Amino acid sequence: MDLSVKDIYRPLTFDEAVAAFSDEPSMLPIAGGTDISVQMRAGKFAGAHLLDLSGVLPRSISADGGFIEIGAGATMDEIADSGPLRSVCPALCQAARKVGAWPIQCRATLGGNLANASPAADTAPPLLVADALVVAAGQGGLRNIEAEDFFAGPGENTLKPGELIHSIRLPVTDPPSFSRFTKLGWQREQIISVVSLSISLHLNDQGLVTKAAAALGAVAATPKRAPSVEAVLVGHSLDPAAISRAVEAVQNDITPIDDIRAPAWYRRVAAATLVERMLEEASGA
Repeated sequence: MDLSVKDIYRPLTFDEAVAAFSDEPSMLPIAGGTDISVQMRAGKFAGAHLLDLSGVLPRSISADGGFIEIGAGATMDEIADSGPLRSVCPALCQAARKVGAWPIQCRATLGGNLANASPAADTAPPLLVADALVVAAGQGGLRNIEAEDFFAGPGENTLKPGELIHSIRLPVTDPPSFSRFTKLGWQREQIISVVSLSISLHLNDQGLVTKAAAALGAVAATPKRAPSVEAVLVGHSLDPAAISRAVEAVQNDITPIDDIRAPAWYRRVAAATLVERMLEEASGA
């Protein structure tokens, strides 16, 4: 089936794309197109004026001072195979490898996964726990948006009109002792998450948690941190009592709804189960 597109503008440089989008923010940016094309086939964005970013988005993954900078055009396959990212944020590499099948991973971009702002976006929980910065580009130049402040609601983000995602920055000065991502769905592969979870822990020589970060997807209007889980872990070892407290605490951090993929009660049970399993893995790491 052909897509209902009014026209397509293909800029020659990223700066040209920013200028064009600033002048006409009604254009629909598209990079890998793995999600938007599906929505368009379902009748959404009929007659859209597309801004094709596929040839101009930054896509390198490089060290930049105390950060690793990931270009918005980096594909899931490139992220999953990145050595620097595996050492700093293994959870993001794991999440990237779970975004659809491998052909999808070779086209889907990190910027697109974030800009789409799905509550179930796989890369969002690892970026939240890593205290990532989303770098937005507009007529006024570049500005940093904390990952926690980027998601505004289902399909909504806090980019200003005319802004595009330029890159994502991850701090590298204090890599975690444990960093994992997992998700649950009705099939083993190529699924939209029913619940997803990422946890990052710093442990001292005595096995006590000195810093904890947890985030979940598909259990609220946006991907979100789990401050109640984090609070009950810091200062404790990962013994059964601490894990049990975290399992109970996660219920304070989520507001799931019923939808076609799962009822709210199932998501609550699933979130608790994923927290328990991941912390048990961390205790034996």
